[in-house]
Amino acid sequence: MKKTTASSDTARAHGYLLCLDCATVVQAPAERCPHCHGHLHARKPASYSRTWAYLITAIVLFFPANLLPITSTTYLTQAPQADTIMSSIALLWHHGSYGIALIIFLASVFTPFFKIAVLLYLLAYKNTRHPPRLQTRLYKLIHFVGRWSMIDVFVVALLGALVHGRLAQINPAPGIFAFAAVVVFTMLATETFDMRLIWDNYREQHPCKNPKSPATD
Repeated sequence: MKKTTASSDTARAHGYLLCLDCATVVQAPAERCPHCHGHLHARKPASYSRTWAYLITAIVLFFPANLLPITSTTYLTQAPQADTIMSSIALLWHHGSYGIALIIFLASVFTPFFKIAVLLYLLAYKNTRHPPRLQTRLYKLIHFVGRWSMIDVFVVALLGALVHGRLAQINPAPGIFAFAAVVVFTMLATETFDMRLIWDNYREQHPCKNPKSPATD
């Protein structure tokens, strides 16, 4: 009886590809998923280098996104007042809007920072002593929470529409564009990162082990 190693006991080794968009298993060779028409790859091309490029760009933009004003508010004939993300959160908290302040803090400050930190950790992850199940969960988590990162941009647009032409006028400031760019580049970094590469590295170091992996095909 032929002994099966962990490296050969994968869908890819048996000639199948996994669609990462709809989780359909497709017989190789195939370029697109027959269900959702997404692109199929055994592994995402140039995953690490592309993820690093997007992530470094996001890190560079993270500082102006938090230091520059995101809104410029004009009350009647008063001089415009510029607010950063943190000053906007502090203002909402001061006026008793604790829930909105907390939501904006989590979505606009904590989430981008958390995604950047997790991606840096995954890119630098070299420990192959244990199956990377925790790393897989972290990757799925940042992939899920990424959809809520644009809430600050929507809040600015909503406030501007609500008060336009009344007692005050709210206009976007340079910081909001930097923040939107951070969100876009962290989303791109998350999409281009291939978690299966970490599992490949683990299997190369432990060819006799065969852990169940939710991230490999």
